Amino acid sequence: MRKVAVPPILLILVAGVLLSGCDKLQARMELNKGNSYYKNEKYQDALIQFQKGLALDPSLKFAWRSVALSAMTLYRPGVDTPENNRYYSTAIDAFKKYLAAFPQDSKAQDFMVSTYMNASKFDDVLGYLKDAVKKNPGDVKSNKLIVTIYLRTQRIKEAYDWIVSHIPKADAEPYYLVSVYCWDKAYRDPSITPQQRGDFIDLGLTAADKALQMQPEYFDAMIYTNLLYREKAKLQTTEAAKQQYFDKAEEWRTKALALREKLKKQTSLAKS
Repeated sequence: MRKVAVPPILLILVAGVLLSGCDKLQARMELNKGNSYYKNEKYQDALIQFQKGLALDPSLKFAWRSVALSAMTLYRPGVDTPENNRYYSTAIDAFKKYLAAFPQDSKAQDFMVSTYMNASKFDDVLGYLKDAVKKNPGDVKSNKLIVTIYLRTQRIKEAYDWIVSHIPKADAEPYYLVSVYCWDKAYRDPSITPQQRGDFIDLGLTAADKALQMQPEYFDAMIYTNLLYREKAKLQTTEAAKQQYFDKAEEWRTKALALREKLKKQTSLAKS
């Protein structure tokens, strides 16, 4: 019987296919081990297994989510060690790779933003969120997060400007939050000048007014309008001007208390 000669290149290709198939099977096994470790809260072991699986089969892009979550869980905010910093970098890198393949996973986006925030990487997360807004200008959630980060980093005017330019009519809360931060800055920060204090007060009153225009029965916005007018009164140089702003403050305090009573009655009637 005549033997059929098999070209060497074909043998190499067949061997490659077999090895590739073995790698894919082994990759799935590694990921399954990782899932088991993760469920048992052995996150370091889980991370290693997930990374092994991806090294064997990079096409399993969904597994980047598991790598990211394992590293995120291992990361400890405020701990500045090489190992902990690696967990942070691994988590962010894995989230980015996963989201490049699955951009609609909003939960993964939330986890990545949370990881940035926990590491106090505020400029990095701002860059990420601003890119997201460029792709989807109507993304209210990302725009609100940008406002929150500006406020947390004391960039209060930037927060207000972002609301006005990107989500002016989304809802009243972002404006209200600006008024809170303005009052806090004016009331608690001894390092700012009277001029700066006055600027923060005026910005806070403007923001609170916008919140109340959108939501007239906004109790908290009324309270902060009252508090801001009290701070404005303190800056005045004449008794008449001081009294004018104290009267405005009292007017808003009265409105807020009346609203609270009204809401209490409505709640009581609803329960009866």
